[in-house]
Amino acid sequence: MTGQKRREDMIQTIKKSEKPISGHILAQKYEISRQVIVQDIALLRAEGYDIISTNKGYVMHGIKN
Repeated sequence: MTGQKRREDMIQTIKKSEKPISGHILAQKYEISRQVIVQDIALLRAEGYDIISTNKGYVMHGIKN
């Protein structure tokens, strides 16, 4: 899976979740490190996605502008 495809899937996963999703769970799902998840979240935020980091995980606050 390419990085772009992973990030697209990650957006859908976070949007569909009813509760925050931890970086650990995302890292396990995509078989990558949590640091890569942090980098992916930063890239998604730079693209305009309003992803919020909480102490329980990531949530989507709004939609892309």
